[in-house]
Amino acid sequence: LFNDSSYFNGIADDGSFFLVRQSFRTTRGNEYWLEVFFPDLGLLRLKQHPGTEGEGFKQGNLRFDQIKLGSQWKVTFQGDMDLDGTLKKVNIDLTFSAETTIVDFQNALIVDSTATAIANAKWSKAFFEKLKDSKKNHFEQGGRLAGTIEIDGDVRTVDFSSMRDHSWGIRKWSGWKRHVWIGGMLENKEAFNLSMVQYDYMGQLSAGFITEGEKTHYLREFPAIEEFASNPLFPEKLDLKLKYSDGKEYNLICERNAFVPYNMDDEYRINEGISFGTLNGIPVKLVTEFGFNPTHYDI
Repeated sequence: LFNDSSYFNGIADDGSFFLVRQSFRTTRGNEYWLEVFFPDLGLLRLKQHPGTEGEGFKQGNLRFDQIKLGSQWKVTFQGDMDLDGTLKKVNIDLTFSAETTIVDFQNALIVDSTATAIANAKWSKAFFEKLKDSKKNHFEQGGRLAGTIEIDGDVRTVDFSSMRDHSWGIRKWSGWKRHVWIGGMLENKEAFNLSMVQYDYMGQLSAGFITEGEKTHYLREFPAIEEFASNPLFPEKLDLKLKYSDGKEYNLICERNAFVPYNMDDEYRINEGISFGTLNGIPVKLVTEFGFNPTHYDI
């Protein structure tokens, strides 16, 4: 169940957004997401598998090509996408340009809370086998995603705030109980993240960061998921107090503008929220992603 996943998002001031993900897997077939939303048009979704896996990050005509190591990627697609049951010819040509440093989540590990989660779990041979699932490599970076999206001959120029994510390791969706991934770009060109996951064999693991130029500050104080996402499980509004390793307290206030649902292997559900808000008063465009295992929650 090895998984190599790479993801880009994009959000504009007018509420338009872009989501794309390619995941290359050893045993269950590759995954893909591709969504484009414009307020005057609606949501375009790629519902047909893009095609055969190629060299690098490529499935059919959906591909990610590195232009410059650590700072620039090309995201392209040519093919049919669904708009309310009607197929549209779509040509996507976008370039991700980094505005922040690359953040390695191995540096974001919160040792004491991770140790507590492991200590509180019921230890067994099966537990330690499952514990391997939580070991992953994970990188994130903030920037801009700009270029053109052509829909049935109508060429639109776009310039999105963007976050990219690259992770790899074992991923078994049925072993996840729930998770939260919140991340975005601030108006001052810095990026931030809050990541939380609960497995069916262990309590909450948390990580996150905020950038400050070439510096990266890592998450240190945060709420439990149940404190802000129990009723409802997928909150429309958030008002969170967080603290990072710079010692400052951060107040995230945001409201969801739209979301896209995903069904992962018929074992796990993800709602990809598109939200707008502020972090300590600085405007931020962000993805508020909430995932649930339907065997644990009534969703």
